Amino acid sequence: MKYLMSWTSLDSTPGRCIFFRPLGIIETTFYWAGVLNNTADVVMHMHLRTTQASDQDIHSQSNVMRAWASVKRRFPLIAAEVEEHELGPRFIIREETVMNLRPDDVTFMEVNSFHHVECFVNDIMDGPRRLSSQLLTHKSDHFHVVVVIAHCITDVAGTSTVLRTFFDTLSSRIEPPCIPLGERVHMYQAFESNLGSKDLPLVKQRWRRALGYAIGLAWMRAKALRQGGHTLPGDFRESTPRTSPKNRNHVSIFSRAVSSTILTNCHRLGISMNSAYYALSQVAMARVLCRRYLRGQISEEEWEYRKRQPMYILGPINLRPYQDKDWFETGGSGDVGLGVGLVRYMLPFMPLGEMSRGDPSRLELVDGAPDFPALMSFDRFLLRCANVKAQGQKLLEHPRLADICTSTLRLYWAAFGKEVTLKMRDIVHPEDGDKSVSVQSLNPIYTQVGATLGNMDNLVPIDYPLPPEHYLSPLNSTPHAHRAGYPPWSPQATAFEDSKTPRLHVEYWRVHNHTPPAELYLGASTVRQQLQYFASYDQHVFSDKIVAEWLSELKDATLWYLGQPHGNETPLQSKL
Repeated sequence: MKYLMSWTSLDSTPGRCIFFRPLGIIETTFYWAGVLNNTADVVMHMHLRTTQASDQDIHSQSNVMRAWASVKRRFPLIAAEVEEHELGPRFIIREETVMNLRPDDVTFMEVNSFHHVECFVNDIMDGPRRLSSQLLTHKSDHFHVVVVIAHCITDVAGTSTVLRTFFDTLSSRIEPPCIPLGERVHMYQAFESNLGSKDLPLVKQRWRRALGYAIGLAWMRAKALRQGGHTLPGDFRESTPRTSPKNRNHVSIFSRAVSSTILTNCHRLGISMNSAYYALSQVAMARVLCRRYLRGQISEEEWEYRKRQPMYILGPINLRPYQDKDWFETGGSGDVGLGVGLVRYMLPFMPLGEMSRGDPSRLELVDGAPDFPALMSFDRFLLRCANVKAQGQKLLEHPRLADICTSTLRLYWAAFGKEVTLKMRDIVHPEDGDKSVSVQSLNPIYTQVGATLGNMDNLVPIDYPLPPEHYLSPLNSTPHAHRAGYPPWSPQATAFEDSKTPRLHVEYWRVHNHTPPAELYLGASTVRQQLQYFASYDQHVFSDKIVAEWLSELKDATLWYLGQPHGNETPLQSKL
């Protein structure tokens, strides 16, 4: 029996249409990860404020439900169910579910503080899996919305579109038309079915994917990438891989003035923030480890091991630009869906500078560890940035880029695949007497996962409804690659008048990631012209204290290397 990768109609009865499609390779990977301990689900927390005294009904139950129902009709994939079919998991989209809210789609509750909301989010992260929206209110003009979406249907681009569309709909009295469901579902193709090679014969498409997988597997099994590595000290145990993670977040934010200086220096030096923050996070971790070694909290055996180990980093990459060009330019860039892969970087052993030479007791210490220039000079920092850039550029120029990056993702998430999930989904707690394991036995291990997301203000503005001249406004008649879910239409004059007055302001928004067991995720982005670092980590393994210390060192490292002038600076290109 042939199992088609396109959408198929199961029922064409008007008002009760049903469509199905098998999950693609990446979707399947994240689906099984989500089934196992909620891994990879996305929790979005938004703190909103109404700006007009006459608009207190914006966060009324009826308006919130109206807005979320509109978002579901505009992006029906978020209303999809996943059925574990004998031929593999498949999406089921029911028209009744798309057009109507289910009883637990949206729930409401009162909260008395921002801290109360954060505790609520942590309860979601730690508790039984739920995929729904929550409205939380604590003042007449302030309210919070928490949305949970499975990662198998969304990524950063899709998540930002859901947030922006919800805000715009919530604050607007206008309801733009939606694309008919029978037409809309066919816009949600699996990643591998929507590449530029989709017109090739099926055999050749499979051959290309197999070639990319083989290259990715070869890189994974290469001797240099098969052994060693290390990360922050943590409580690693034999049961860690099969223990549900306790996810927590930590954020570090720069002022607007300092953020501008940092980004300006990156541009002047010819380096990207993505390349820079990998090198910065490495020297920051070196400071954390040096401090613990000098205090006697790391043994000589472990220290000698860590000194010789490289550091492996996995960086997510947006693969949407490598999909079908027409699809991308007509909204595919920002539509709900999944189009990501992973890039594997290898950094040299941690920079120790003077720490690796002579008697450590004679070193000049700053807050218990050698200062940044004593560990890694500014020139060495630029060289490490160049190293990261060269690795990324080599992969970006590879003709099998998309296949290699998706295979890297599949190989990384293999530990949370179908076989593991089916075996472990009924296990709730590890056995008593679980043994600790040494850092030397974590072989191989990734230092961190994550990448820079860029300027998020471009994707999630702070005031709504969006003015007609904004390129992502549904009232803007000029097509844009990131504006999805809106068919061509001719708004009436009242729609333009309605959008002139901002009614809703985004005070704060944050995405909380359900990371896998023992994963240390570090991201960076610019929000409201402020550079910020955010870490997601498994609290069962990494303590809040050590993650906070690492981010504090990262912030200081960023200020030292990129927040001030250095003598004899030379653009990065001349150092390659």
